[in-house]
Amino acid sequence: MIKVHAFGEYAHRQPLAYAPIREAVAATVQVCEAFDEADIILLAHSKDLSRYAETLGTRMGAGQRLVLLSEEPFWDSVWADDPLTREQSVETALGSSPFVFLNHVTSDIYAFDRIPYFLLTDYAYATCFACWFKDNARLSTGDWARRFAAAEWDLAFVAEYRDEPRFDVAYPEAGLIGLGRWRTRLALGCNDGRVLRMGAGWNTLPRRQTLPDWHLEKYLDLNGRCAVLSAVENTYHRCYITEKVFDSLAIGAMPLYVAGRDHRIRELVPEGAFVDLHGMTPEDAAARVSGYRADTADLSAYCEAQARMSDLFNAPSLLRAEYDRLAQALTRNLAALI
Repeated sequence: MIKVHAFGEYAHRQPLAYAPIREAVAATVQVCEAFDEADIILLAHSKDLSRYAETLGTRMGAGQRLVLLSEEPFWDSVWADDPLTREQSVETALGSSPFVFLNHVTSDIYAFDRIPYFLLTDYAYATCFACWFKDNARLSTGDWARRFAAAEWDLAFVAEYRDEPRFDVAYPEAGLIGLGRWRTRLALGCNDGRVLRMGAGWNTLPRRQTLPDWHLEKYLDLNGRCAVLSAVENTYHRCYITEKVFDSLAIGAMPLYVAGRDHRIRELVPEGAFVDLHGMTPEDAAARVSGYRADTADLSAYCEAQARMSDLFNAPSLLRAEYDRLAQALTRNLAALI
């Protein structure tokens, strides 16, 4: 049994903080309340590595290992000194303290088979999507054409406003590219038609973390009301896929996305069922989006996407298999350190 202790301000934002994943890995990994009982001290964010380096240097025993287990490429690219190297060290007053960085680039933990990691953090994702996509899969191309035409908003952006240069950081050799500022400039550049912009920095609505069920509220707020919804991630990595593209499809909107030829979204969503903005400047992307209208081929692909999503989320065996894969990957990566 591998014993880990989650430490720091971001301890609630790493795989073992989520009940479904703890349950999946319970046979091999135990989360300890006591610092001294753990084989591995687990951090989730580079900020905690900097903030608590001195404390960890004095508290950690000789046999304990320090691991930075990051679920967020955005955090890694913006705040980590080196998000590409697995074995590193942090300097403290007591000398150099080694740590292992496990993230999308340095491990296979997030290399999903069928269901991306983020959707495994709460059973509610699969439950909601199973219902929503089952309903959507009943609609025809004509139904979707009419829904798009009747939508209240031609285009919607639901993401935090970020326009600082640091959000443009990129590690192209690792396929890790910041999109936070890019997607903000895209939203700013789209001014044709009825455009909805919402999220921290755009308005004074509560942050999603403060809402009782932000995911359900997002669905209820936007379902059937948007023809096109941005699903652009805050960071580009071929295996980093959050709820955004699924939410866009679930509410009945055509997703905007950034996907190179090797991006794994292409394994999930057919060509034509999302508007791919890869390789474009924000200005070029805005021009592409402003002139977009789903044609017959797009509508057909959109129907296929809804059917695929219904099949995916209404197959409990696929969900179970994905939890098993994640548990095995977590165990393998952690066991190699002790």
